Amino acid sequence: MISNNVTIFRLALTLPFFALLAINGPGWAALGLFLACGLLDIVDGKLARHLGETSRLGAMLDLWGDRMLTLAAVAGLIIAGALSLPASMAALVLVARCQAVSTFGEALGGPDRLTPSTFEHTKIALAFAGLGLMMAPGFWDQQAMLGEALIYAAAALTLVTLAGYIIQAVRALAPRPAS
Repeated sequence: MISNNVTIFRLALTLPFFALLAINGPGWAALGLFLACGLLDIVDGKLARHLGETSRLGAMLDLWGDRMLTLAAVAGLIIAGALSLPASMAALVLVARCQAVSTFGEALGGPDRLTPSTFEHTKIALAFAGLGLMMAPGFWDQQAMLGEALIYAAAALTLVTLAGYIIQAVRALAPRPAS
């Protein structure tokens, strides 16, 4: 499947992206790899739908790729010292959410059993923009401030969406009275 190969290629780019960011810190090369992975995320989904290649394996690989890219970006920025301590904590909320949602999805029999939040796309866009601004070379004075503000906003929405997922999981896993 072509779309799964694109996703696997995106996953393979994650390790060099992380190493580049962690060792060299923010820069155009790290930002370029980050943006390439983001673009490939869009391409693999569109290809899968266009070619009729949607599958549970493809969905799992896509989610894994998303989570690994978030982890690589956050860990790389923290190791490089590019995030303040409060922004690092907010960014770690993004990573922790991925673990929690995948755990809920597994407990419920698959990630497709959770109803996505209406804020999910906004949260993803804020996180991507904030992380991207933090790994770009500084080209204006308020860039880091804006990047961290976007990460804080993404973390806040993450907590809101996570609360919704927790409620869904508790309701779905609650014991049912015997009939």
